[in-house]
Amino acid sequence: MIAGADLVRYTLSAGGVIVIFLIASLWIFFLDRSRRLGRATLVVALVFALLATSGLQIIIARAIVGSLVPFQRAHAVAGLRTAIVILGSGSTMVEDWDGRTLAASDTAAMSRVLEASRVFRLIDPALVISSGGDPHPERGNPPTGETMRTLLMDIGVPADRIMVETQSKTTREEALVVAPMLTAQGIQQVVLVTSETHMRRSLGTFRAVGINAIPAIAQEYSRMRTKLIDLVLPTEKGLSFASANAHEGLGTAYYWVRGWLK
Repeated sequence: MIAGADLVRYTLSAGGVIVIFLIASLWIFFLDRSRRLGRATLVVALVFALLATSGLQIIIARAIVGSLVPFQRAHAVAGLRTAIVILGSGSTMVEDWDGRTLAASDTAAMSRVLEASRVFRLIDPALVISSGGDPHPERGNPPTGETMRTLLMDIGVPADRIMVETQSKTTREEALVVAPMLTAQGIQQVVLVTSETHMRRSLGTFRAVGINAIPAIAQEYSRMRTKLIDLVLPTEKGLSFASANAHEGLGTAYYWVRGWLK
């Protein structure tokens, strides 16, 4: 019963559609005598199938992450007034029939909050800045800075040690908004928390505004508990990874062209 339900769920998912497209492309390839249409269709199907495999996207992500390693206490200098800056990702919200709403951070933001709380326990900083507005205000979701603050308090970070900024909509804007906050608080050392693949662009963006931060990567791909079949089959998760990797690659190139990286 469970296997049948999983098969139906996969068939009707984005990954299942890609597999169906691949099978149809093979059928067209063998039926088309000229093979021109069949060849073109098959190439497109193979490219999409490959891009949607989590295994390939994890390899690409780890190449982006490079030599970055999890934060340890020794990475920070003791005795300096330190702030942890958490970069936002996104939020989601649901509503019931009476109009009541419930908001939460997305998965990436949750992993960043969890990492920030780990770093907080290690170095006991003076301040935690929960950063991030809503890049899509038309959707009506709360700013990620606010939902991350709620999570931080839920897992033990004192409310009086948290500052929130909700003006920014991009990594560049986060750096520009957070920089004067750090100066006003007399911060001497910054630990920057964001996802593994987002960290290199974030560090360069903060350096460009005069902040040399210490990286604290939130676990993203390093310890994925994934079955082998899910690594090699096209899946919706694989497409999501591909989108995230492409976003980071294109974002880094755009920031470099604009002179926003250092």
